[in-house]
Amino acid sequence: MRFPYKYRKGQKDIVKDIEEVLENRMHMVFEAPTGSGKTIATLYPAVKYAIKNDKKVIYLVHTNSQERQVIKEAKKLEIRAIALQGRANLCPLARERNELQHGSPDELALLCNKLKKDVKEGNENACIYYANYLKNGNDIRKIIEENPTAEEFFEKAMNLKICAYEAIKDALPDATVIVFPYIYFFFPFIRRGIMDKIGVPMGDIILIVDEAHNIPDFARELKSMELSVNSLENMEKEALDYGNPQVLGHSIADIAEFLKEAIYKMQKFVEDEEGIIPHYAFEEEVSNVLGISINDFDTLAKDLIYYGEMVRENKVKHRKLPRSYMYHTGSFLYFWREAYSYEYIRLIKWGKTLSLEVYCLDPATVTDALLNVHSSIHLSGTLVPNEYKNIVALPDNTITKRYPSPFPKENLKILYVDDVTTKYGEVDENLPRIAEHLTKIISIGKNTAIFFPSYSLLSKIKELLDSKILSEERGMKTYSLFQMIENFKEKGGSILSVIGGRIFEGLDFPGKLLEIVVIVGIPYPKPTPKVKALQRYYDSKFGNGWEYAFRMPALIKMRQAIGRLIRSEEDRGIAIILDKRAASFKGDLPLEKAENLVKEIREFFQGNEKGEEGRHREP
Repeated sequence: MRFPYKYRKGQKDIVKDIEEVLENRMHMVFEAPTGSGKTIATLYPAVKYAIKNDKKVIYLVHTNSQERQVIKEAKKLEIRAIALQGRANLCPLARERNELQHGSPDELALLCNKLKKDVKEGNENACIYYANYLKNGNDIRKIIEENPTAEEFFEKAMNLKICAYEAIKDALPDATVIVFPYIYFFFPFIRRGIMDKIGVPMGDIILIVDEAHNIPDFARELKSMELSVNSLENMEKEALDYGNPQVLGHSIADIAEFLKEAIYKMQKFVEDEEGIIPHYAFEEEVSNVLGISINDFDTLAKDLIYYGEMVRENKVKHRKLPRSYMYHTGSFLYFWREAYSYEYIRLIKWGKTLSLEVYCLDPATVTDALLNVHSSIHLSGTLVPNEYKNIVALPDNTITKRYPSPFPKENLKILYVDDVTTKYGEVDENLPRIAEHLTKIISIGKNTAIFFPSYSLLSKIKELLDSKILSEERGMKTYSLFQMIENFKEKGGSILSVIGGRIFEGLDFPGKLLEIVVIVGIPYPKPTPKVKALQRYYDSKFGNGWEYAFRMPALIKMRQAIGRLIRSEEDRGIAIILDKRAASFKGDLPLEKAENLVKEIREFFQGNEKGEEGRHREP
């Protein structure tokens, strides 16, 4: 097997390093800039090794666009690759029935298993798509051999009235490369089912994790759980619909009211929008309002789960989404009691509604599954490899690398100014000066994206700028957002957004569509009780909680923003950080202090224009 392209600068190094990792059954974490060709440079040695040694490659992706890229590269390697998405995306019934779009993997699996059972017992109307698959499966298997993306395959399967999800699952054993979302590997319930389908042990899997900087937060959220006042209101309605059974001498509808009362009592722990609940404070409050002993808390949880299971079974029987709020509440209360190890905290939160949360501080409680595969390769354009290795608890001998950009250094300049800051307590006095800098940058007339750490700061600064500037607003409708972006692409100018907003996360502006990125302030996470708890946790685990809870996330966000500028060898751009604290990141970013900001920006673009003229004159 040959590499399917002419090697770009740096790709041979990635290929060689991964080959060594695979031969030694190790793990690797690396950072390489966007546009460096890291997808194919990772996939090629993994596939070559897998074919030679009878292994499978599982490629985990964060978005559907990444999945499409992997399938495209697999076609170049001329091997069988299959892309699998969640049931909500690939199940025809889920597309037809809105309620199923919001079903959890567990709920959808329960319903799907029931419908398939009914079909096999002779009731084809239970799911005509599965029935057609059983009758005409050969028609769809030919299409799978063409290596379609999941979306392409779904459309072709729909034309044949066949279930794409089941067809893809059954084809997994024949694929060398299998592409699916993070949850398929990291959620144990799903992983067990998928590994059974693939038909190989974990030790025969080469795992590739794309956009790996997302994994720590993804893993924490996967092992966390919430219970909202809204859920309890739904539990009350559900109980009344299903006979309102008694638990510990109270009707479940009354228990919902008592639990709401106990949650409202937890508000005394809120600082700003959330607060940490001390050990046993909630259990004691529940015991008081229900008139039960604290030891009865487990009985309460288990009985709610029991009655919730009955509701789920009833809904499945009637081919409805098997959602039960009794089941959810019972599961949450059980988890609340079980998660009393130091990896968890308990929170009271204000959002759209008041809620409790059991929050997992340590992603390693989820990522420990990585230790069972043959090798894992973790790649990203915005990663801090050593810290990532520690957070997800990869072995000490894991290889960590940062590969340099393959693009000319002169294509990117990163400046910072040292006369402003958005540091807590100093923001307001700096607003006029920040606005002055932005006004001057905007006046240069280049296509500019300005990223703020929060909507509130964006709003304050916007009042001091030209009112015609485009701006992403909190809660903006998708249609309005895309209309605004199209306007920016057509007419150019400047656009205001927030770090972590939809413009920041998901949109590309190639070439001269984006020439300047401005980062207002250092995007440290807000010091909420949750983030402070993370800092304390990593202080105890690694001795440097600030690095893991604040500095590393800020660095990743800045690299993401700067990475928007350079996606190819032709792209050129300048990034400006408006905060004197940027100087502390000089070891991580090629920063220069701006002495005369506007002059230096103009000189950068004038120099590039001359460079372009020179290139065009070459024979």
